[in-house]
Amino acid sequence: MILAFSGWWVVGWVVGAVVVLIAAALVLTVIALARRIIAQADAITEAIDGARAHTEPLFDVKGTNLAVDRVTRGLRAVRRGEP
Repeated sequence: MILAFSGWWVVGWVVGAVVVLIAAALVLTVIALARRIIAQADAITEAIDGARAHTEPLFDVKGTNLAVDRVTRGLRAVRRGEP
């Protein structure tokens, strides 16, 4: 009963408030960092989509090479007099 009136309860409340404030600051920091990471991830996704759009024609190179090969074989056959 003497401890209840001694004033140590004020110290307990102050320590508790400091702990709560530190925890809240940490949570707000984590939320801010998460939002920053999300923004960076969106920017990276946009950049990757742009790179894919710019490199899509490269996938047609195989078809072009096959067509060129077919034409050159046909020209060789015509030069040799083959049907």
